[in-house]
Amino acid sequence: MKKLAVFLYSMGPGGAERVVSNLLPALCEKYEVHLVLMSEVVAYEIPSAVKIYFLERSDPYESGVKKLFRLAFALPSLALKYKKLCENLGIDAHFVLMNRPCYAALTAKILGLKGRMVISERSCPSIIYKSGLSGFANRILVKALYPRADLILANAQGNADDLVRNFGCDAAKTKVLYNAVDLAAIKTLANEPLEDKFKPFFLNIGRLDSGKNQAMLIKIIANLNDERATLGILGKGPLQGELQNLIDELGVSSRVKLLGTDKNPFKFIKNARCFVCASRFEGFSNVLLEALACEKFIVSTDHKSGARELLGDDEYGILVPVDDEKAMETAMRRALEDENLRRDYEKKAYNRVKNFDKEVVARRLTEYLQGD
Repeated sequence: MKKLAVFLYSMGPGGAERVVSNLLPALCEKYEVHLVLMSEVVAYEIPSAVKIYFLERSDPYESGVKKLFRLAFALPSLALKYKKLCENLGIDAHFVLMNRPCYAALTAKILGLKGRMVISERSCPSIIYKSGLSGFANRILVKALYPRADLILANAQGNADDLVRNFGCDAAKTKVLYNAVDLAAIKTLANEPLEDKFKPFFLNIGRLDSGKNQAMLIKIIANLNDERATLGILGKGPLQGELQNLIDELGVSSRVKLLGTDKNPFKFIKNARCFVCASRFEGFSNVLLEALACEKFIVSTDHKSGARELLGDDEYGILVPVDDEKAMETAMRRALEDENLRRDYEKKAYNRVKNFDKEVVARRLTEYLQGD
């Protein structure tokens, strides 16, 4: 059995990490899998057959300054550590996700590391790295290193196009592999009882930061003078205090709740009437896939990249322009008032998400890893 290194920053509670956790069981059927991490944070179940290694034990919540320092000074050391580890293990192929692991693995390749190198880009680099010193450094590294991969797998066509158009990546070596969801597990977990007495009409899930733009949703709830207009927000992040202050200032604490995190978000999605996403940008939103898997009506911003690829031209959910509070409020009001509209979208949701099941995506990934 050939040996595969799966290298990412951590297995913490994020989108890329969840995708990896969904793919690992199928990869273990084809490979001896070695999971290489840079942080000890593990939020998802890992198959017992997978062997785990830590290149370092860094803090996933470190400041942007520290991250930039690591980019500048720790990259050669990480590359050498990864090269030595993989050579000792006899790794045949590499599947690498997230920017710093990609930089380290590709630098190791320059230093002579063997094996097919497949990297996964989870965002639209032109957007996420558009400003600041850190953005400048990342743009330089993407341009210098990504073209050296044997294959680049973007998780949305828009992200792939951006890499080819703006970062010098070869279109023939830049493909799309969409995020994987575990449909069977989601169905089971969604049917678990929700004990919380607060069952909001609208639900949002995501890190509490400016990119997710939950503040706009809170303001809209305040504008909707309707007792049915309730909002639950699952997640944690640096803006938690600021968002709670906004809730209190607008006098909507009985209708808007910050719900923290939960190992089973699917029961919350199942019990909501409408899933709302106000993100300014996403790579390819896992939570939109999961909302479809729970057969929910979706209102989302038309963020880059992936929202329109997934939802079509309002075919599987309603899209509104990014940061357009008036358009989002209009769509949310429609959700409140038009039950037939909600039901029409709910009927179509599951058929859309079938092609993103983990078994389908894992088969395609295995073909890419083998060079087919």
